[in-house]
Amino acid sequence: MYVFLLTLLLGGILTTPAPARLYIMPCICYHNKTFTNMTQDQIISYLIKETAIQANETSLSLYKLKSRSDPRASSFVIGLVGIGIMGGVFGTLILTDIPTLVRHIYAALTNRHELLYRHGA
Repeated sequence: MYVFLLTLLLGGILTTPAPARLYIMPCICYHNKTFTNMTQDQIISYLIKETAIQANETSLSLYKLKSRSDPRASSFVIGLVGIGIMGGVFGTLILTDIPTLVRHIYAALTNRHELLYRHGA
């Protein structure tokens, strides 16, 4: 409690001690001498380079543009229902235009353009 009051009175003059420095030295029993004759900054940059993850090789980036299969029966049925609904909508639009298309083709072949526009019929 006294340390807290003293810190409060001095206005933060007391600071926490600096963290201990990092010293990486090869162990005598470790035969891999990768870090010998390297400074601490060289060791850190080497470790960062060796442990860096390539962003284009992660599973997120690999599967971002690929479709995944779903073997469940429910997903198959839902897909069929969606295809049926979309096919019904577009099929209805196309079927309603068939009589007009047939009339235009017939008028073009027989050179009777008065059939294209029925007035009062």
